[in-house]
Amino acid sequence: MLLKSLMKLVILDQLEAINNKENLVIRDTYSNLVQYKGSSALVLKGLRRTGKSTLLKQLIISKFSDSFYYFNFDDDRVFGFTVDDFQNLIETFIELFGRRKNVFFDEIQNVRGWELFINRMLREGYRVFITGSNSNLLSQELGTHLTGRHIDLELYPFSFQEYLRAKDLQKIVEGDYNTSARATLSAEFNKYFLTGGMPEVVLSGEAAILTHLINDVIQKDIVTRYSVRKPAEIKKILRFILANVSNETTYRGLTIATDSKSENTVKKYIQYLEETYIIFEVSRYDKKLRRRDKNPKKFYCIDNGIIINNVPTFIENKGGLLENMVAINLKRMQKEFYFFRDKDQSEADFVIPSERQIIQVCYELNEQNRKREIKGLVRARREINAEKFLIITLNQEESIKLDGLTIDVEPIWLWLAKNH
Repeated sequence: MLLKSLMKLVILDQLEAINNKENLVIRDTYSNLVQYKGSSALVLKGLRRTGKSTLLKQLIISKFSDSFYYFNFDDDRVFGFTVDDFQNLIETFIELFGRRKNVFFDEIQNVRGWELFINRMLREGYRVFITGSNSNLLSQELGTHLTGRHIDLELYPFSFQEYLRAKDLQKIVEGDYNTSARATLSAEFNKYFLTGGMPEVVLSGEAAILTHLINDVIQKDIVTRYSVRKPAEIKKILRFILANVSNETTYRGLTIATDSKSENTVKKYIQYLEETYIIFEVSRYDKKLRRRDKNPKKFYCIDNGIIINNVPTFIENKGGLLENMVAINLKRMQKEFYFFRDKDQSEADFVIPSERQIIQVCYELNEQNRKREIKGLVRARREINAEKFLIITLNQEESIKLDGLTIDVEPIWLWLAKNH
């Protein structure tokens, strides 16, 4: 068991970091957090270094500055913390600060059996806020012991709105999108497009953080947790996926392309990667649900900067980066979306059946590709009985009238500024 003297030192050091109010960019999710008044555990999930700890800090400062306990388990000094140490942790908190009823735990999934302790705290009347970087482990453990006693929120890298907020440019999207605002939005988007939205990178400009991030995700969230013996295989699969973002692929194709021995192993590794939030899968639309799992998939990365920093040549694939950014935003908005391809190879990048909307992504709409992009919209329309049609480009804006259809063409920076 860990010594109380060590716990005390870690608690006080971490408290000092909590009290540091620099670089506190208000997140879109903040309003949901600050308004929460329930008695269930509030669980904030997302990729490492997307700002979960900072968001907790904002909540503490605004609502609980004089009445909270905070502990971050992603601290090398408490490596080996077990469920048996929780009692000593609470006793140390009480010795330091007296009795308080608001508890904030960062990266709690590092401790096996943590959900049993959280359940006990809820029974004793504590208000509990926790973060974690593994969606499946959190869901499994919460579902087993905290059924009906937790509320989940997901945090992503900075949206374009949050990026503008970080650059102190929020006011430009609060007006009427005049000429000056549009010029600023376009210029800032060109930076955001390539650097991505990971908070530390946006605020510090240090892109090397993204290389370390990949290593941390694989080592801490996958290898350590699942006792994976060959981390190099996971890294190879991840790099292949990053290099082929927005391309259709199958698990068999991935197995062959990465020289992996087993398709089942590839599926398992991809599942691990998805659970850490670094990539996500989009299925091909099919009215017959049982066929969706068998159809080819597309994979996207949660941040453009991660792609470019780890696969530098991808910077030439502007269309793929644009499509990746649209996919991220659809996921951030919690849309249920698919890609579409019919037997004649007509395709649409994204279909949202529940909203009867189809979206094409085209870096530059021109005479060579216009007919193809529109054809994909028309073909997909029949499948979901669509009523809304959108082509997202880098900078173009127009309205296309064709055969009774109205197709809006919109620059991505404007779409992102309005949809987040």
